[in-house]
Amino acid sequence: MSEARSVALNLSAKELVFLQKVTRQEYHFITEEEQQARLKLRDKLVESFFDQEQSRIVLNLSRDELLFLIKVARENYSFIVRSEKEARLALAAKLHKTAESVFGVTTKEE
Repeated sequence: MSEARSVALNLSAKELVFLQKVTRQEYHFITEEEQQARLKLRDKLVESFFDQEQSRIVLNLSRDELLFLIKVARENYSFIVRSEKEARLALAAKLHKTAESVFGVTTKEE
């Protein structure tokens, strides 16, 4: 079943760096499903483009990709530096807001 809707997510440079670093961490994603999601996200990051008018990096995501990103942004990683942690927190807030407004998905942890 293909996704009927997708969302364009605007990323800051720090958020992009955080995501690129996380998607390179093969050992962190244990299951085959997580590995496939990591590789798909890594490919999406390559496909992202720079919107010169808005001075933003744009990443087009399906609902499932957005939900995986939310999972990634929730994690605490020992290998990221302070600025990347700040980017992770900002990205997590942006992802939650996007998921709720575009897809009607509540993503709060239970």
